[in-house]
Amino acid sequence: MTILWYMVIFSVPFDVLLFDETSPLSSMFGAKPSGVNDPIVFTVVFYLSTLPAFIGVFLYTRFTKRNRFIFDSFMPKHPGNTPGKLLLGFLVGFIMNFSCIAVALIHGDIRLYLDFAAERLPFFLFAFLCVFIQSSTEELWCRGFVYERVNVRYPLWVSIFVNGLFFAVLHIMNPGAGFLPILDIFICGVSFSLAKWYTGSIWFPMGIHTAWNFTQNFLFGLPNSGLESAASVFHLDKVAGVQSNLLYDQVFGVEGAIPAVIADAVLGAVCLILAAKKGRLGELKMSGTGKPASS
Repeated sequence: MTILWYMVIFSVPFDVLLFDETSPLSSMFGAKPSGVNDPIVFTVVFYLSTLPAFIGVFLYTRFTKRNRFIFDSFMPKHPGNTPGKLLLGFLVGFIMNFSCIAVALIHGDIRLYLDFAAERLPFFLFAFLCVFIQSSTEELWCRGFVYERVNVRYPLWVSIFVNGLFFAVLHIMNPGAGFLPILDIFICGVSFSLAKWYTGSIWFPMGIHTAWNFTQNFLFGLPNSGLESAASVFHLDKVAGVQSNLLYDQVFGVEGAIPAVIADAVLGAVCLILAAKKGRLGELKMSGTGKPASS
């Protein structure tokens, strides 16, 4: 209830500012649609609008005593949070998403064409920053707040499982959401949690999440959980036809197909295998070691 309450508190005011008819900005952004033709508006509506929730998780964890240890886990002084982990996350996220796109391309489910001009580079840098904010917001709330609060009382494996469920619920109202897309989002939530646990860094899944979303939405112009960008380096050639099957979902994108399920599952499996080699699997049965007792 706490996580839902504070996400609403920090998200609703910005939505009202952008979309309420009484707001001076409403004439620019209008009612929140499922798709927007203007690239800047699209990026603000679906990515930058998470900024209050991004700031809010820092404020909430910093100024509530029992959550101060979560705030500390976000900071650069935390042992696992290094620029190298963030950059590695960017690389892993790109490889994972591009692999899924490559399968759809090779199978002939989609066709892409290049549409890039150098003068649009500032926009893509802006878009990357906005995607980072949106992706990091979900990571800080899910793999940060929920992960740590559940683990105070319960074994780590419970926290990881709950993360998968919660992450899936967050996406259940997205356009095109169905069994396979939600299954993939669940596995993604579990795997990102395992990645945070194994690396000891929230920055690592933040990097993966950012690169995944940016790659499919702004680099290759494919739907990101059902939302299509108004601008991208490559564009989906809809004239050539888009096939929807187990390898690609024409509404939800690669996230609604088997390759994404496999990619996300492989990430989690790799974390478990590497942890097993280091004798760390016993940590999954532990609850809140080194953390404050629940109040």
